[in-house]
Amino acid sequence: MKKVIAIVAFAALFIGVVAFVYYGQWKEKTAELYYSGTIEATESNLAFQVSGRVARVLVDDGMGVKKGQILAELERKEFVNRLARATAAVEQARSNVKRLRSLLELYKVVLPQQVKQAKAEVEALKAKLNELRSGYRAQQIEQARRVAEAARLRMEDAKRDKIRFERLYREKTASERQRDTAVLRYKTALEEYQKAKEALSLLEEGFRRESITAARAKLSAAQAALEQAKGNLKKIEITQRELEVAEAKLKEAEASEELARLYLEYTELRAPFNGIITSRDVEPGEVVNPAREVISMADLSTVDLKVFVGEPEIGYIKPGQKVKVKTDTFPNKTYKGQVSYISPEAEFTPKIIQTHKERVKLVYLVKVTIPNPDLELKPGMPADAWFR
Repeated sequence: MKKVIAIVAFAALFIGVVAFVYYGQWKEKTAELYYSGTIEATESNLAFQVSGRVARVLVDDGMGVKKGQILAELERKEFVNRLARATAAVEQARSNVKRLRSLLELYKVVLPQQVKQAKAEVEALKAKLNELRSGYRAQQIEQARRVAEAARLRMEDAKRDKIRFERLYREKTASERQRDTAVLRYKTALEEYQKAKEALSLLEEGFRRESITAARAKLSAAQAALEQAKGNLKKIEITQRELEVAEAKLKEAEASEELARLYLEYTELRAPFNGIITSRDVEPGEVVNPAREVISMADLSTVDLKVFVGEPEIGYIKPGQKVKVKTDTFPNKTYKGQVSYISPEAEFTPKIIQTHKERVKLVYLVKVTIPNPDLELKPGMPADAWFR
């Protein structure tokens, strides 16, 4: 009987020990983990992107600012003048490109036509010289009359077009190229008419020896004019190259103008986000450069609590895990956050931990992100976090 009682007592003791151990483990796993840390915020140290003298500083420490708000300005006169010069250079370059384009278009139309006309003139003078040498017939005289009349009609038509386009150009409803083309057509038609009249006159009067001599001279002059017209075709290629150079200069001028406009914008220092001014380190009249930070600001809409978790507990911390946060400043208020970062590597406890025993422990950095719509939480505030 005593043996049975002993066995039962031993079994009860064993079950109690097992239950105690299991309960302890369950309690440890379900208990809240408690850590203390410091509030941090996204901070930005701002500097001008160009050098200059400070004209105005529009903020002070502790002021709330909106994204895009002007915080400080440099003196702008030099930058405004630089932009004005760059804009003038662009206008000049653009005008030169426009002029060369119009000239090139005119050359492409007029110069080949001049060659064609010069060739026709040479052929006509050759034929006329041959006629002078061989004498004339009544049919030739009649044909010359018809040619002269047709030339007169073309000349009159070209004259009306010339007068019309000159008027339209003055009224700014026709381009300079259109006017020049009309003038050229009239001059050409007039020359053709005069030559046709002269040819008719020669036929009607009959040929003389001096007429043959004159015809030879005209043919020589026409052949020289043809060579000159052919040489003028090079103007098309030359103007094309000039246009390409002018277009490249226009692009350079436009790039310089854009840079000058950007530098003018850089004279204004603007807030990169909604936040609070944490430091103002500049006054009007000071000369600054891009290497000097003049204003610091923090984004307090969302803050981070940085804590260090030991190796035994880090397994209980997961990304996105909900966290309760309290501060000494607002002891009756609980903030809700969640784990946003867990360091992938362990490190020794930072030196800010006071005791040597704590500093030699391996810990993991954990950041808890906390919404801060009322901007109550400030950088440097101590805070406590409970991880469930």
